[in-house]
Amino acid sequence: MRFLRLLFLVVVALAALYLAEANRAPVTISLDPFPGGDASEFSFKAPLFLVIFAAVALGVVLGAAVSWLGHVDIRRRARTAQSELAKTRSEVEGLRQQSLAGLTGDGVKK
Repeated sequence: MRFLRLLFLVVVALAALYLAEANRAPVTISLDPFPGGDASEFSFKAPLFLVIFAAVALGVVLGAAVSWLGHVDIRRRARTAQSELAKTRSEVEGLRQQSLAGLTGDGVKK
């Protein structure tokens, strides 16, 4: 299993290197929705592979955040269930000790 994971990571890394090598040309990124002319204050130049990698990274981070926020209710219910389980276990242990004390108190010994 470890070998397959390593092989997969090597293939992905080689694909990323190939993508970076093939897309080195600079592109202009404009953040101005209403450009007034050729040169905008809200634009910059970057290699295309950096733009692609940044977009993928942003997508992964936003997807993880949305997934984490979507599971808030499940995590809350799990915490409640764990606290109820601990409370039930302590009650069971208390009842067990109480029943054992009742058995030894009546003169029944093993």
